Order: sequence, then structure tokens, then C-alpha cells
Amino acid sequence: MKKIIVSHKGNETCAAVLIDNELETFYNSSVDNPRLVGNIYKGRVQNFLPGMRASFIDIGRDKNVFLQTNSPQKFSAGQSVLIQIEKDASGLKGARATLNVSLPGRTLIFLPTLNYVGVSNKIQGNERERLHALAKKIRPKGAGLIVRTAAEGCDENILLKDLNELQKIWEKISERYSKRKPPALLYSDNDLIEKIIRDEFTADVEIVVDNLKIYRRFTELAPDAKIILHEDSAQIFESFDLTKEISNLNKRELTLPGGGQIVFDKTEALTAVDVNTGKFIGRTDFDETILKTNLEAAELILKQLKLRDIGGIIIVDFIDMEIDAHKKILMNFLREKAQLDRNKTKIVDMTPLGLVEITRHSSRR
Repeated sequence: MKKIIVSHKGNETCAAVLIDNELETFYNSSVDNPRLVGNIYKGRVQNFLPGMRASFIDIGRDKNVFLQTNSPQKFSAGQSVLIQIEKDASGLKGARATLNVSLPGRTLIFLPTLNYVGVSNKIQGNERERLHALAKKIRPKGAGLIVRTAAEGCDENILLKDLNELQKIWEKISERYSKRKPPALLYSDNDLIEKIIRDEFTADVEIVVDNLKIYRRFTELAPDAKIILHEDSAQIFESFDLTKEISNLNKRELTLPGGGQIVFDKTEALTAVDVNTGKFIGRTDFDETILKTNLEAAELILKQLKLRDIGGIIIVDFIDMEIDAHKKILMNFLREKAQLDRNKTKIVDMTPLGLVEITRHSSRR
């Protein structure tokens, strides 16, 4: 069973998505520190670096946005450009942007500037072929579509309805672009309640909220959903025994079930994760102890990547294994578990030094 637990305190809204009472996804939205990812701007080019095919774009915030393209397209200082933020600022680096706009709906992602059709990797077999053909049929000329997992089993009318709504949004963005002077925000994707309805809503979902205003918004957006107003004196996350697990999302070190540890260190270039045995000494031989610790670490690391929404390059320093068969078991386990992530997660390989390379797309929404 799927439950969504939503807490609103002050200027912050948090949502925990549970599948069979296990924390699957965690959302956090703050009015004081909103995410830029997904926002669309009419920016002003500050300077262009032809050798890097890169530009720095003024969007009206403290830091300029970095835009790099694969095409030979050149920009000049002062030029207006329509961009979408694909990665938030980190450390000294400003946010990253793209020229390729994507607008997510419930069943489709509309790509108004790309001639492309794709289907979620979670959909396979005949259904994948059916939806791919349907997407090719309904997509507007010169634009693209990606069919989302939620489209499985949907007919053409449902997809068309979603597409029409996305096209209306794109028309409004285009109109604002033509009328507003840069820098200007044309579209924001920071409404957490709308995101939850769009990305997490299913027929059997139960939504529990602790704020009357948020409760009313959910009932307006999803009148058929089972929505409960939490009126217990206890904090809502405490009531569902989530406080400790949520607090762990901000910790650098986490303890494994068997006593080992994983340590997260995030840099501007990548995220490094170190695995060590800690207090775990095992009950069998040394090699089996190492394999067991590494498998526990692999499962927790992939879960934390989802919950913390860590994207980009991830390098994991597992405990050294001498037996090749054990290395193969670990890599197969990682690849199998990575398929459960909604976001594209690739287990690249194990380097000669025993480091495992992972790439993951952070959530655009």
C-alpha cells in the first residue's frame, strides 16, 4: 500500500512517500530556499566562451547560470535566451542550464524543442511498443515526447488530454518570453503539492496531512483520493515512526545493519562514499564478512541516493574483495537494485582500484 505523509511547518513543506510502510521518496520544499531545477527563464547572456561552447546567463539571481551546448551555436553578450535549469547551484558553482526544455505531465514529458520519442525503461514488451507507436502518432510536428511509467495501460485519449495541457503551458511560456524583458522567470516548478499529485498519485494512495490549508489543496487537486487530516497531538512524522530515518538524510555517517558504516562526502565535482566494516566482524570467514558488509552498504547507498536525490557522478569505495566471484555478486546486486530507481541510475563499472562508478540523474521534478 502506498501512503504519502505531508507536513507543513512555517515556510517548509515536507512529504514522505511510503510503500508498504517503507520510506521510498522524500520531498522538501522551502519558501526561503526554493529549488531552481525545472524553472524556465528568459535570460540575458553575460559572456560567451567559444572555446568551451559555453555561456554565463543572467537570470536575475546572485549567480549567473552556466550554459554549455554541443552545437556550434554562438551567443553574444546582451542576447536573450530561453533556458531551463537542470542542476541547482553548488558551492562556488552557479546553477546549470539547458536549451532543451522538458515539461512533465502525469503520463508524458513534453519536449517542445526536441524531435524525439522515448518510453520509460520501466515499461517493457508489447506495451512498450504500443506506447511508443502511440507517442509517435500524437506528438506535435518538430516536438518530442517521453512516455512516463504512469502511462502504462492508458489509451490515446488519456495521453492526448495530458499533451494538450502541456502544450497550453508551453504556449503561455512562449507568450511570456515574447513580452517580458530579461532576466525574467517564465515558469516555476516549485509547487510541491502539484508535484506529488503529478508524480506520486495512484488509485490506491492514502494521503495524510497535518495542515488544514494543505489538506484543502489536496482535496481540490485530487477529489477522488483518500485524504486524511492528521489531528493527533504527536508530530506527524513521529506518528509514522519516520523521524529517525528522515534525520538520517542529513548525516554524513550511517551505520549498516551488521555494524559496518558508510560515509558520504559531497564535492562540487562528485559524491564520494566510503564503506568500512566498523564493528562488524562476522561469524564466518573474513571474505564472507567483507561481501556481506559490501552488500548491506550497496543496498543502503542506493536507497540514500534516491532519498537525498543525489545526482551526477558517485564514486563508492567498497571494502576490498580478493575473490572475483564476490566482486561479480556485488556488481550484479548493484545493477539489479539500481533498476528500482525511478531516476536513471547506471552502475558504470569497478575500476582497477576497486572503486565503483555510478551515474544518476537527479530529480528534475
